[in-house]
Amino acid sequence: MQEATHSRLHVRDARDAHVVFEAVRLGILLPVTRRLNEAERSICIRSGSVFVWEESDDEAGLKRWTDGRVWGQSRMREPYLFYDEKLPSDGGPGTDKRSPIIRFVDGTRSSSSALVHQNRSGGNHTGLIKQAYSVWAYPSPHSKPRKWHITAYFTYADLPFIPTIDQDPTLSRIGVPPGVYRAGKTRSETSTTPSTGSHSGGSSAALPPLHSTVGHYMGHTHTAQGSHGSRLPEDHRMIQMLNSRHI
Repeated sequence: MQEATHSRLHVRDARDAHVVFEAVRLGILLPVTRRLNEAERSICIRSGSVFVWEESDDEAGLKRWTDGRVWGQSRMREPYLFYDEKLPSDGGPGTDKRSPIIRFVDGTRSSSSALVHQNRSGGNHTGLIKQAYSVWAYPSPHSKPRKWHITAYFTYADLPFIPTIDQDPTLSRIGVPPGVYRAGKTRSETSTTPSTGSHSGGSSAALPPLHSTVGHYMGHTHTAQGSHGSRLPEDHRMIQMLNSRHI
């Protein structure tokens, strides 16, 4: 039977997610390797559960995450995407519209993406919240990049009581090597293309294969040059002759 990668953890930001990924890479935590069945969903998917899984085209692997629940529209709270579970009572005329909630930790506003989502959405949702984040993982310096995902669940009522990385005796000691995890596509990358050789944000691994991109570009470049500054002498004389007939 498959279980959650971590049964109770509040992942606040990208650093927290990378620590969890590193724990999986080191074999300290176990990833989910196949789609959860109904029994596993009912037992494992609850407030505080965190799942790490690798995206794979293999029939035995996971192409996308499914949990059998109905979710609302995604909301980006960098670096995570958040989804509110749709409940039968959602959207009724008596829906509570409480004021936004702002939580403070040690006198400063919390940097938790989950708390940002709670603040911006009003914090009145009573169902589960799902948060998702993805990276390109490079387990070794010259290895092929692999798409890793983290999917976590919580409720607003339970969120203040879910332990963080700093409160976990094992995860708090894990250091993340630089360059192993590069964030997948985020909202800020949807309209921009990373420069060649970039090691920040979505790397070139997230783009189409280099050979297809270069081939497409070179084909257009060749056509453009052939129609302007690289005409053969015979072509140039023919164009002059045709132009003279219309004078």
